[in-house]
Amino acid sequence: MSMKMNRRSVLGLIGTIGIGTGAAFGSGAFSTVEATREVEVNVVGVDDNGDDDGSEIADQFTDVLVDASADEVALRDSNDDLVTDPTTLFPTSNDTLDANGTADIDENYVSLIANDVTVVFGYKQGGTDERLLPNSTYTYPSGFFTLVNNGDGNGNGKKFSVELESGNTFLTEIGGQNPHSEEVAADTTSEFGATLETGQSGTESETLTIRISEV
Repeated sequence: MSMKMNRRSVLGLIGTIGIGTGAAFGSGAFSTVEATREVEVNVVGVDDNGDDDGSEIADQFTDVLVDASADEVALRDSNDDLVTDPTTLFPTSNDTLDANGTADIDENYVSLIANDVTVVFGYKQGGTDERLLPNSTYTYPSGFFTLVNNGDGNGNGKKFSVELESGNTFLTEIGGQNPHSEEVAADTTSEFGATLETGQSGTESETLTIRISEV
């Protein structure tokens, strides 16, 4: 399956992909309060002049993926319906993410570019209620986010620099830092974790910006 048929046509500016948190405070006075935390994700392709231009990058750079099998993580689609089986979303077991078909990507990973999804912290796959506790730190290990550089199958493709920067409201670390910068060589993948810190606020929101540029 061609990636270009499954992804949005240009990386130039892809917004309104949400990462959210559904969390009920554990006990006492907060027992009836449900907290929501949403992150708007902007994926920006930057050309050699520093301008936003995803057309060239979209020809090779494949994807930014999230591990939908991680604890307390589920997805909602564009209709706000809970996705009970992330393996039905791109990439599936029938898809490949690199030019030579060797990228070892589990089908529980879900594309933040090809799918119009919201990532929800506070549920597990299948819709099981696994609420987050307030004033707590949740650490997602390496592999929670994965970058894939498509390349040309022979290691001769372009290298890309990828920077992920959140508003630092509750998604406080990405790969041990914020912002997180990564260079991804052709025909390779790069994995890193994330840290989520919950507070007591009923609603919080921030933006995660993913900038991709050719090295």
